[in-house]
Amino acid sequence: MNIRLTLILISCLILTSCRQSEKSKEMMEQAMDVYLYAELNDDIKIDSSLVLTNKALEFDDQNFSALNHKVTLLFRKKDSKGLIQVADKLIELTDKPFYLGQKAMFLELEGKIDEANVYYSRAIEKYDYYLKSDTLNFDLLIEYVGILEASGDTTKANKTLTDMKEMDFEDYQIEMIDLYKEQAVSKKQLIKYWTGEIEYEQIGEK
Repeated sequence: MNIRLTLILISCLILTSCRQSEKSKEMMEQAMDVYLYAELNDDIKIDSSLVLTNKALEFDDQNFSALNHKVTLLFRKKDSKGLIQVADKLIELTDKPFYLGQKAMFLELEGKIDEANVYYSRAIEKYDYYLKSDTLNFDLLIEYVGILEASGDTTKANKTLTDMKEMDFEDYQIEMIDLYKEQAVSKKQLIKYWTGEIEYEQIGEK
């Protein structure tokens, strides 16, 4: 195969990939529009948005906004097996420990406590590793606190929050730390929705 033909084929592949990515983004825009603005019954709205999200992932299976939105939709449908599959895909695509913690919770919802604890431990180990060299990463620290709480280590979570108040963060970030306990969604609230004790809209209410 000559060089010119090789370059033409590479160009075609890149163009096809770009088109696939654009189509995926378009489908996700439609999926979000349906979910946020459609005047439909909740179940129909969720199912319709899920169909469009799955279509977006057919065009680009690495579309992070589609994968994260699918988590929301499957959580609302209480589909733990589907949630674990999406978590596995996100873990495959990124080194972010957040998704290890997310999978841990989904396993917990399925009653697989021992397996869940393995993933909580893996997530915490990764956060500890990253925070050794990135001690002032506010977003990473907030995620870390959430995973510590979800794993049951509220002592370390509270200590981390207290330590964060002494760190060199912006004023708005310090305010976020002060409001964390009031505004953060707890695992207990998510489980209450899962077991039918509260409606989805009540998650986060105190």
